[in-house]
Amino acid sequence: MSKPRVVIDSAIRVTPRLRALPIELVPLVSTDISRDALVDAQALLTRTVTRIDGRLLDGSDVRFVGTASAGTDHIDLNYLAARGIPFSSAAGCNASAVGDYVLAAIALCGKLEPILAGAEVGLVGYGNVGRGLAKRLAALGARVRVYDPWTTQFDSHVQETDLQGVLSCGVVSLHAALHHSQPFPSFGMIGVQEAKVIGRDTLFINAGRGGLLSEEAALYLVERGVDLVLDTWPNEPRVSLELLKGARYATPHIAGYSETAKNNATDFLIPPLIETLELEDHGAVPQGESSHTVLPFGSTDDSVLASLLSSVGRIEADDAKFRAAWARDQGPDTFERQRREYTMRQQLEELLVSGEASSLRLNGWLEALGVTVRH
Repeated sequence: MSKPRVVIDSAIRVTPRLRALPIELVPLVSTDISRDALVDAQALLTRTVTRIDGRLLDGSDVRFVGTASAGTDHIDLNYLAARGIPFSSAAGCNASAVGDYVLAAIALCGKLEPILAGAEVGLVGYGNVGRGLAKRLAALGARVRVYDPWTTQFDSHVQETDLQGVLSCGVVSLHAALHHSQPFPSFGMIGVQEAKVIGRDTLFINAGRGGLLSEEAALYLVERGVDLVLDTWPNEPRVSLELLKGARYATPHIAGYSETAKNNATDFLIPPLIETLELEDHGAVPQGESSHTVLPFGSTDDSVLASLLSSVGRIEADDAKFRAAWARDQGPDTFERQRREYTMRQQLEELLVSGEASSLRLNGWLEALGVTVRH
């Protein structure tokens, strides 16, 4: 009996668990995933760069679609449901990595000390990323305000508020899903009018989806002198050169790019793939090794934490590399190449730290962030 044929975007990592399945894997670059390429395929594993709808799948034998991403705005979910094609996303696969990126941006832009002293942080969206980030921010001492009209359950360490209440905070970070669904569509939810609420001394971070923030609003914030950290862009993979120059830090949609997140993006899709295609699962996933870091002697708790966050987030180096690449070629292929060739980061939860001078206060922060502390 022939093995089920599974077409996979070649940018998706083939993990040991996926490789062990009794399937025929057919890796294709995203631009080559077409109706003809899906002939005789029983499943499709894709990314956000491929539009999944009737134009692609009509007449195919595809019985399962999975996207190695949290976002699903590139998927015609109604089409899949109408044809009884099971679908799964990798929602939550990169939640910790994106949270690490946001914490690194906060540290780099000088907002960590105020947060440790109880400053307000506003989060738009309370899904996997927002919920995990809120928990860590609250553990550091921040007062966390959240806007998410689609959520009814909020944890005790956050304050539910309206969009204006979130945008008035000293740090604002976007993590909502991107969609047109009524009554609260998120596409362009922050336009120029909403941006007028944001203070000049605010740190504004978009490591969610580019379409949440209009380009006009982003440029308005630049003109006002607001610190912008942009990992996602209003019209990506096309990036406004004016907006790029105006951003304090700019990266090419890689906030969730860690070794663990990359593996998760694949492995989260395996259980529903196994169920749909009725495959045999050989189980265990190898665990990665922790990276050991020795904390510096004689530094303040705040500076040690800021240094560690910045090191893990790697935003400064990624910003420099992205700007240099964009200066050479401002085409959309450059944006995708930066993502495709990105060297994955570690996550805070993969770190093992030790240091004779580390205080109980610092150890408490680190453990709250998921870092393993050797006492």
